[in-house]
Formats: sequence, structure tokens, C-alpha cells
Amino acid sequence: MSNFKLTKIIEKKRKCGILTGEDIEYFVDAVVKSTRENKCPSQAADRCQIGALLMAMYLNGLTSKETADLTEKMMNSGHVFHWPEDWKDTVVDKHSTGGVGDKVSLVLAPVLAALGLKVPMISGRSLLHTGGTLDKLESIPGVRVYFKANEIQKIVETVGCCIVGQTEDCNPADKVLYQCREITATVDSAPLIVASIVSKKLSEGLNAIVYDVKFGKGAIFKTKEEALEIAKQLVSASKTVKSSALLTAMDAPLGRTIGNSLEVMEAVESLRGNGPSDFLRVVIALGSEVLLLVNGTKKNEAEELISSALNDGKALRKFHDMIIAQGASRVEAEELCYGNINAALPKASYATEISYSGEEGYICEIDPLSLANVWKEEYSNSQGNPGIGIRIVKAIGERIKSGEVWLKMFHETQQLNNDHLMTLSNAILVKPVAKERHLIDKRISFKGNTALAIESY
Repeated sequence: MSNFKLTKIIEKKRKCGILTGEDIEYFVDAVVKSTRENKCPSQAADRCQIGALLMAMYLNGLTSKETADLTEKMMNSGHVFHWPEDWKDTVVDKHSTGGVGDKVSLVLAPVLAALGLKVPMISGRSLLHTGGTLDKLESIPGVRVYFKANEIQKIVETVGCCIVGQTEDCNPADKVLYQCREITATVDSAPLIVASIVSKKLSEGLNAIVYDVKFGKGAIFKTKEEALEIAKQLVSASKTVKSSALLTAMDAPLGRTIGNSLEVMEAVESLRGNGPSDFLRVVIALGSEVLLLVNGTKKNEAEELISSALNDGKALRKFHDMIIAQGASRVEAEELCYGNINAALPKASYATEISYSGEEGYICEIDPLSLANVWKEEYSNSQGNPGIGIRIVKAIGERIKSGEVWLKMFHETQQLNNDHLMTLSNAILVKPVAKERHLIDKRISFKGNTALAIESY
């Protein structure tokens, strides 16, 4: 027997009606019931109904109120973390919409923990051409990313931070809806994206969250306008906690590495105080936003605090303790954090150097999408070797002349195929005059409790 009440809700949205909080609560409850053995199947949604309502939402949109209601009901569909009272105003997180070479979470979580904050970071896996934080972390031998809620609580209590996947009982509605969005071609609906992201993040029991919304060739959102709209909706849907968003450019890879093991290496190098300047600018900017939201710390003071945590080894120690708490052996953690990074992580069997063959000048562009697509295909062909990746030898703004190596590709096949060689060779643009890279474009936050403020950064 189909769920007749849900059919009427589908009809309402198909006719461009506005769904009430009760309508949305009924839908989310029916979605969750569809995953369980149910004595009353008439109360559960079947996949046809879920797909139909998602398509109606995709085509007709959701108001900010509908989006907020959907977010809240999804969040409350499963386990929500509750933290000790004396942690008040210290439980924080950040979320990135994804980009090429974006390993910010691996550095920012331990930095914030080193500054006394609690970071129960729930992350995801690789999406399209972008790498996943969980995949990167799992390239460290022994590290696990799936834990029960009480295990996550213990890690956060003892270390101050963790980077983990969703628990089994966290936001079950989102798991069903995301699967249905994939098979019904409704993934790229802004309100559904927002509800999915925010409901997962708020289930962490946060006091504050910062969103890193990327735009450009290597991002999910190609234009600044698309990214700004998502950023506004993310902050609006998160108004029950302190929140803000930064629009950051993804017109080139972030940092100098692409690929799981290589990005972990670069993250550890950054925690040792030796990270690439573009990557550290984004880490420091996002960390400063968190400190501003939580403590009202002024930007210059926040930047100094974060730089100090990176340079004095406190953040590196937090990362060391976190990976041990998540399954790495003490010997493995010591080697990675304080020994030979290269010896601690999986590697590819072969490396190919890509040389520049044009006129001398300054690197003005490096195509992130082309590099990411080659990495993803080589990674897939290797059956998931985390050592597959790309290291950028010469970055944007650097001078280069013909014959100089600007990129290394690490791969498992004995030779790269001609298509990949050609793609990598063509991923660089050199001009006679150097171009400054503008990484952070705008800040979106609430001014008071009602109006969104959009400021140039």
C-alpha cells in the first residue's frame, strides 16, 4: 500500500505549493521508515515517491523556510551529539564544498584543537573530480574513519579533534535522500545541497561553523555567482549556531599536491611549519573565521594564534595524537610526524616528469580540472593506490623557461598514456608578466540576527 498522505504532499509541491513544517516532517519521517522493517508500510515512503518529491523540489525550488525546515528535520532524523556543559562555545567545525588539492581539514582540525577548541569533524569521500578527506586520511596505515558515537566522543575528549565519517545512526534521512538524488539527477539542487550539508554538520552539536565555498574551474560551482548563492543559503540554514562563509578561488590546485598520500605529506609539512603559501593563506583565513565567531578574536590576532600553533609544533602534536586515536600505531605516527614522511606512506611505482616547452615567462594558470581528471583516472586504474598523485614543482607566479620540469605525475602503470601526457603538458599557461592570485573573495555572515552581510575580503 502506498503512502497516500505523501502523495498529496508530492502533488502540492508539483503545483508549486509551499510545504509546511508538518509536511516536511512527515516526508522525512516516511523516508526514515522506508529503511526499516515496518508494520505499517502505509507510513513509509517508497523510492518512487521519494524520487517524485525530490524532482518536484528540484524543478520548483524551496523557500528559505522550507530549506531550514528540511535541514532541521533531517538533522533530527538520527543521533545528534550533545557535549559536556563546560564545552559551551568551544565545539566548532568547517566544511568545504570541495576543490582540487584541498587538504585544509587535515591541518585546520588539529590547529583549532591546539588552540583549545573541540572539533568533531564529520567528513566525506571523493566526489566527482575532487578528493575526499576520509580517503586522504585512510592512506595513513592503520587509520580508521568509522566509529560509534561514544568512540567519537572519547577521541574528542582526549585529543580535542577527530576526522571521521558519519556514524550508522547519524542522519539516516540524508543517506537515503543522497542515494535517491544520485539516481534521479537531482544532486545539483541548491536547497537540497544545503539541507544535506548543514543537517550533517549540525548533528555534530556545534556552537560555530565556517563554510569554505569554492568557485572556479576546479570547483563544483564554476561561477562566483553560483558559489555566493550557495554560501548565503548555507549561512541562512545554519542560523541556530554562529556561522559564516568564505568564497575561495579554485582556479588552480590548492597547494602543490593532488592525491591521497601526497596531500597527507603536504598537510604534515604544513603542520611542521613548511606549507605552501597559498594553502596556508586559506587555512589561516578559515581558522581566523572560527576564532572570530567563537571568541570575537580580531583578524590579526587570530592569524598570529594560528601561525603560532603551526610553528611551535602544538598542532602537529594534535595531529599525531588524533591519528593514533583513530588506529595508527605509535611507531607509524612518529615516523610520519617527526621522521621521514616519505617512508611512512604508500607510494606509486613510477614517476613521470613533465617539462615546459614554450617561451620563458611566469606561470599564470594551472588547470585544476585537467590535472584532477588525470589523477582520478590513474587512481582508478591502479585500483585505489593512495600513492597515485601529482606534485606541482613550479607554481603560479614562478618564472619558468623551456626545458624546466614543472610537474611530476606518480602512477602505477609503467608509462603514462599519450592522452594523459598531452593533458598534463597543456595544463599550464605562461605569460611574460606575473599574475597575482586572489584566493579569498568574499565573506558572508549574519549582521545581527536577521540580515546577511556580504563583504569583500
